[in-house]
This record gives sequence, structure tokens and C-alpha cells, in this order.
Amino acid sequence: MSRSLARGFFTILLPFAASAALAGGLAQANDPGICGRNQNWTSNGQRAPAAVSAYLDSLSGSARFDLRDACASWAGTISDRRRRANDGARGDPVPARFIVFATSDVGLQTLASHLRRNPHVYSVEIASRFVVASFDRHMSARRLQSFLADPLIDYAEPDCDGPDFLTTSIDLLDYGRDGSSCWQRAARDTFPNDPCIDELWGHSKIGWNSDIARRSLPRIVAVLDSGIDASHEDLASNVMLNVDPGEPQGSQGSQLNAHCATSGLCYPHGTEMAGTIGGRMDNGIGVAGVAPNSRLLPIVISRVDHGLLARLSTIAEGIDAAVRGGADVINISAKWPVDSRAISTAIYAAVGGDSSSRRLVVTGYATSLQRDESVREYFPSRYRCLPGVLAAVPTDMRGRDLFNPAGRPTATDGRIQAPGVDIVVTTTENSERGYALSEAAGASSAAAYVSGAVALVWGSPPLNKCDAQQIKQLLFCRSKTSNASRYPWINVDFLGELSRLGSGADCHAAMEALGCT
Repeated sequence: MSRSLARGFFTILLPFAASAALAGGLAQANDPGICGRNQNWTSNGQRAPAAVSAYLDSLSGSARFDLRDACASWAGTISDRRRRANDGARGDPVPARFIVFATSDVGLQTLASHLRRNPHVYSVEIASRFVVASFDRHMSARRLQSFLADPLIDYAEPDCDGPDFLTTSIDLLDYGRDGSSCWQRAARDTFPNDPCIDELWGHSKIGWNSDIARRSLPRIVAVLDSGIDASHEDLASNVMLNVDPGEPQGSQGSQLNAHCATSGLCYPHGTEMAGTIGGRMDNGIGVAGVAPNSRLLPIVISRVDHGLLARLSTIAEGIDAAVRGGADVINISAKWPVDSRAISTAIYAAVGGDSSSRRLVVTGYATSLQRDESVREYFPSRYRCLPGVLAAVPTDMRGRDLFNPAGRPTATDGRIQAPGVDIVVTTTENSERGYALSEAAGASSAAAYVSGAVALVWGSPPLNKCDAQQIKQLLFCRSKTSNASRYPWINVDFLGELSRLGSGADCHAAMEALGCT
């Protein structure tokens, strides 16, 4: 096998991320957000994140605003940024770019027209809930503070991206020479005939059954990542090719999706996750996804260069695009350190508010160990406080002795374990038929496994009549545990019990039969 390298979004530890994490966590605690059930983002008397306001206050009136410094202050990594600057690594100040929310009595079009008349604003993009304003590079702190005091503006936050935060992982994943090369084999003689079936240890661990998977109804899974290679022979029939017409023209998201969503020309991570979720089954090649009949909706939220995270506005718009695309499940392979109002309100709307009945959002449980030995959890994993969000904890195949406990886990915590190591993946960066064995995939692979499991369960009649919250309740109710693990394991072997139900059974009858009412 040729040696291929790809970068994993959730293999997390960057050396400087730990040093200011505690300070960052304390700063964020002062900002209201969805998980505090406080959606009045200006309740602290400020129209911007507290750490960003403090950064502005620290500047003299004529000092130039630097977006990198503002974002690092918000993320709690400003001391590390300043340390690198002292070592000669500081570049020129980056001009201001803000996500701007209008007051309740002002429409977005009115706000956008108002901003365009500002001589220091050189571009304005209108999204579904906010506008993005980009300023000239000579914007001073005093002028920006005056801008934030505008009576038409309710709240504004920096539109940060990967380089601003430097917390989206660009660690390399090593696809080793000594692992499986099952994709090089011919088709098997038995069903399913995919040559890598026996190497998919995660499928076996979660109780996956090929006959049940074959009969499952398709669910739409939006893969918010780096795009999916729609020409890949194991994915082509499942990838949705439509590009969302609702994205703002000229926005970063529209440009990324036009170039990367289905072309296979960009960073391969999205293609790798897509195979785990919905690789085609019984086609005589490669792998089979957990939900092989699912429809895969690619939405790009990472940039072409090095897989770095796109802007916060692009992620928020991507979540809205997934909703417009009819997604039942939204798989997010990214992490960021701040509670963005743009993203949190998009997620809250996507899952259906407090009822969380419309769709489920799946992300990896993204953490890093700090120097004080505390654990910092990142977003969007921290949105597991919402009933419609699941955070997948990556595990290896050592989770032995799984069993159904007498007192089954509840979905309150939102964390659930799934396979995340030594996964055979589809990829665009491999010369041998587009597959590789990922030796350390991490939480992104675990999220893909959970998204696939959600799609499979939700697509198995009569569970297709359930709402999103019932599906989540069922997954935790019928999860399994191990004496060696802290969190419940995702499990789908209970789907075999549905065969005893009559054709007229509804969701309530199924939940009752499965002991999960």
C-alpha cells in the first residue's frame, strides 16, 4: 500500500492550546448562550463577547484592531499568541470581520443597507439570521467600539476561522503499511460481498447486521466537513449532488462548496467519514457503511489548505444549508473553542428547539488535556446540553464484555462511545482504489459511526415513524456498557427485535416492545 497522509480534525492536542485553556474557559463562562438556556446574548450589558469587549477596551483609541488578537482573546489563547509574537512570529494585523445581529425591530436587509453606507465597511454578506461585515484594515479600536454601539445592532462577534483560533487540529493521521489491505481483494462469495467487511471491527462491536442494513430506508445525513468525492466507487450512488442555492453569493461557504463539495479535489477527511456513514454495501468493493442506504449531503466547512476550519459564519450557514437540504442527521467534523451565537442558534433551530424533534446533530467529543491536568471540552461537543445533540467518544476494540445494564443509561449527558481507532476508510488520498486503514482516526470517526447508527435505526420500520428525540432516547436506552468504560456504547443489535412487530406498528409500539417507553 502506498503511504498516504491525511489530517484528522479531532486528533486534538496542539502544544500551545493547553496553556491558556483555563483562562479561556473562565472568559467563556461570562458569556450567555444556548446551553445556559439564556438566549438574551446582551444580558451582560455588552454587545459582543466579554473577552472581545475587554480586548477592545485594552487598546488605545487610535490602535488598529487585529482580528487574530480578538479571536485569540475570545478563545483564551492570547498569551500564547503574544508569546509567539515576541519570538518574531507575529504578522500584520488582520482587518476586522464581524458577524452582526440586528435588533428585533430591524430586518437584515435594512441592517445590511445601513452597514454598506459605513465608509469603513467594504463588504456585507446577508445570511439567514445575521450579516457578515468586513472592514478596512485601518479600522481603529475607537471606531469599532462606536460601530458596536450602533442602535440597529443587537450583538456582534468576530467571524474567526482556523488560523484565528489555531485549535482545529492539523495533526497527521498515519495510514500504516502493515495494516489491512482488504480493499485489494476481489469481491467475497457471500453476502455482503464487500471485501473489507471482516475488517470492520466497529460494525461487529455495535451489533450491526447486514440483512437489517439492506432493508433499511434511506435517511439524509449532512456531512459538514471538507466535501465528499462523488466519483468514489463506494460513495457515488449515495452522494447528493445538489449545491445549496440558499448560501449568500460570494460567501466563503458558497465558494468552498462550489469547488470542494463533490469534486474530490479537496481535503479528504469528508470522504473518509462518508464511507463509514454510508459506503455502499454489497457492490463487491471496499467497505460498507453503517447505514449503506443513506443519502449523503456534503457541506464544506473546512478550507482546502491543510483542512483548517472555515469561518464561524460558514459553519452556521452550513448548518442552515443542511436543514434546507432536508437532513435528518447532521454530522459535524470540526471543533472550535468559543460559544458562537451564530452557530449555537443555528444548531438550536436545526434540532427543533427545546423539543429537539426534527433532527439530530452528531459531533465528536472534542477535548484536550490541559497543563493543570484538567480537561477542556470544545464546541460543538459542548452543545450536548441540548436534547438533539450527541457527542461521540472514540474508543478502540478493547471495549470487551459489553452488556445491557439493569439500569440503562439515559440521554441526559449526551456522550456515547463508538469505534474511533483502526478504521478502514474511503479516501481521496490513496492510489490503491481509494481506501486506507486509519491507525488513529479519533472522535471524527466515532461521530461518523454514531451518525451511521442514527440513520440506520431511524430508517428501520417502524422506527422511521419516530421523531428525533425518540431515536436518541432509544439509542441510549438500548446502548451497552462495559466495566472498563465510563460511557455507554452505541448499539444497534436490538433492531432484530423489530421483526416480531406487526406491519401496522407505530413508534410508540416499537419503543414499548423494546422496553424504552
